[in-house]
Amino acid sequence: MKKMAVSCLILFLLTNMQAQTNKNYSVKAEYLFGSIMQHTRHLERLVKGPVMGAEVALEWQTMGEQNWHQYFAFPSIGLGVVGLDLGNPEMLGQLAAVYPYLNFRLYDGRNFRINLKGGAGMSFLNKTFNNTATNLNDLNTGNAAIGSVVNVYFAGGGSLEYKLGDGFSAMAGFQWNHASNGSFYQPNSGINMLNTSLGVIYKPEFSRSFVPRRSEIPPLDKKWGAEIVLAGGARELYYRDDKMFPTGSVALNVNYQTGNHVRLGLGVDGFYDGVYNGDTHFKRTYLLTDELKNKFRVGVSLQPELVFGRIQAGIHLGLYVYNPLKNLEPYEDAKNGLLSKPLIYKYNIEEEDGWFYTRASFKYALTKHWFLSLGLKTHMQKAEFIEWGTGFRL
Repeated sequence: MKKMAVSCLILFLLTNMQAQTNKNYSVKAEYLFGSIMQHTRHLERLVKGPVMGAEVALEWQTMGEQNWHQYFAFPSIGLGVVGLDLGNPEMLGQLAAVYPYLNFRLYDGRNFRINLKGGAGMSFLNKTFNNTATNLNDLNTGNAAIGSVVNVYFAGGGSLEYKLGDGFSAMAGFQWNHASNGSFYQPNSGINMLNTSLGVIYKPEFSRSFVPRRSEIPPLDKKWGAEIVLAGGARELYYRDDKMFPTGSVALNVNYQTGNHVRLGLGVDGFYDGVYNGDTHFKRTYLLTDELKNKFRVGVSLQPELVFGRIQAGIHLGLYVYNPLKNLEPYEDAKNGLLSKPLIYKYNIEEEDGWFYTRASFKYALTKHWFLSLGLKTHMQKAEFIEWGTGFRL
């Protein structure tokens, strides 16, 4: 997992930075202040004080060396390094993260700029369940939010910039930040933060003369397409089980490219999750036997994606059409009687997965037809597993 994340960081930067872009850079320094969202009951006792820290970043202005630069109004490519105190030194400790990101200009005036930012990378936490729990069989005695030192890190939000002169700008922003391991290790409630920021930007004098180069946008050579993706992984279901199980998925979609930078797909997803074998201390799903049918789910999904040259990224929104687990959750309800839920129904995400799933999707084209795929499948704010895969595009 760690090596794959590092590879994605390097791949992203090398693919999208050319010689001219490298010379046109700026340096950012921000102070971050915010809070952790208490999205599960485990976090209610862990969240004490505010989140405080800093971020330093290098940001390169795209110049039009690749067509997608112009499609997105010449965004900036950044590499950020973050250090945060999570407000509870004994249990949550501190977080360090490194991540690449894109900074899009929504408005660019003479002295004033509005940006929208999104990125993902790696985070490292010095306090986890294993080094905080006094009783390894009790979530209430340790950091139930994080079960591993190495985790993924997501950042997204907006910012305002105001030019001060001599290459300096002041900035203020608001962002959502997330750290978790995608349920690879348990416990894994994850940490969601809402942070505000104040900072300063400096652009060296030799970088200020560069102007992005506009060119004629070539027409789309193909609007309709289809893909198949095969992916696999592993995860734990419950920290007391101390067992790792295989996961897998197959995804097929038909897609239409609505523009040079936006693609809309409709897909069918098949999922395998080996944790549902009836052998667990986790009383959430009422399973007493190991049956193959309970390890499979099938759904249909809407798949909007943005296209950045070789890279495609998006959020897929899915609905289960085959899900034998829905009538086995919550545990006590299923134990006390036979459930018969419709396709769409009201549910509590703390007690069951429900009928709705999402996937954060990242794809990198190796050739015209073959690509690498990385996905994070979730039920609302709860991660199910990470999908490492490869795909073929018609």
